[in-house]
Amino acid sequence: MDNIDAMPFSSQEQALEANTFAWDGNGFEAGIGIAASGGGFRAMLFHVGAFVRLAELGLLQQARRISAVSGGSIATAWLACVWPDLVRENFANMGDVFVEPMLDFARSRIDFAAAVMGLLPGTSAAAQVAKVYDRHLFRGRSLQDLPDQPQFMFCASNLQTGVLWRFCKDYAGDYLVGRIDRPNFPLAQAVAASSAFPPILSPMILDFADGSFEDWPTAPRRPVPGIGNFRKNVILTDGGVYDNHGIEPLVKRFATLFVSDGGAPFGRNPRLYRNWVSQLRRILDVTDNQVRALRRHDLIGRFRGAHAYDDEASLVTAQAYARFGAYWGIDTDPSKLVPNDALPCSVDAASSLSAVPTRLTNLGDDVSEKLVNWGYAICDRSVRANYTGTISPVAPVWLFPGRALT
Repeated sequence: MDNIDAMPFSSQEQALEANTFAWDGNGFEAGIGIAASGGGFRAMLFHVGAFVRLAELGLLQQARRISAVSGGSIATAWLACVWPDLVRENFANMGDVFVEPMLDFARSRIDFAAAVMGLLPGTSAAAQVAKVYDRHLFRGRSLQDLPDQPQFMFCASNLQTGVLWRFCKDYAGDYLVGRIDRPNFPLAQAVAASSAFPPILSPMILDFADGSFEDWPTAPRRPVPGIGNFRKNVILTDGGVYDNHGIEPLVKRFATLFVSDGGAPFGRNPRLYRNWVSQLRRILDVTDNQVRALRRHDLIGRFRGAHAYDDEASLVTAQAYARFGAYWGIDTDPSKLVPNDALPCSVDAASSLSAVPTRLTNLGDDVSEKLVNWGYAICDRSVRANYTGTISPVAPVWLFPGRALT
């Protein structure tokens, strides 16, 4: 058995470090953070609709940081690519420059082909996914091509340190390994690392020269033994392994949070899991569901606590646990959120969309456009039912009228 004293941190110490660590030395402040979860093309398209509605409500434009995981990273990265075009047209052109390219990309068939090609020597499935992303969507862009504001952040999980790895224009790294300032990674590589779904599309392995990393000013109290080995080859997997909601980079930083969750709901199943393989898979699913549920419960508790505060300034002054904002999930019951003039949504139609498999492959135009509509509609319902701040009084209208969820 491993010597516990040789471990860099105990689980209790690591949890304390993660809880108190502040990226860039910044603490809790006023401002909007937006999170987009993982979930393959299903989540990607769901978030596309949500981003459109957030822009109509005048909230997307105010975001200070947009954090994303896995499938959410694809939609968020494309949003970053077209952000200057959107700003120039006051976001009135989202259909042409954001939605339609996403729908076109969603017709790709990526995961199976990448998995097969990844078996060839000298490559990997994750590297093949990055090539497809770059060829069909990002076209040579790097992290340094991202806008300065808002800060777009793409999250992966570091299999070696067990913590969240972040890619953005300002830095890349995790709080144990350290950071690389102004990284020039291909945008496609960052998104592929974030969406390296295990075990088929995982891992993404990054090699670094000596001296690439800097320690953080707020470095861990105890140095990580053999830190040079952690900085030579970094092994990353899907960001959803650590935090499928994408809220970790936001929740301790910003007073207002909007969280779009396109992750697959946990499926109850009466089957008996007798053999080792099916037991292990089900145990992993149960563990993952428990982590997600705890994050959601914490987030909802923060939203409920915000009723005691008048505005962001009072909440920040109090250094409160509470947060303003809203959460919506792909399996949210639309009948429980009914603001005025909400678009009619059938519970059965919404439920069928939440059951779409987690794949990076063509789902068909009917399902794809319905997913965009559903993200738009449930974002609208949740924000207008739960958020107490100022929003633009723009009535919701189906993005694809022929795919209404009735």
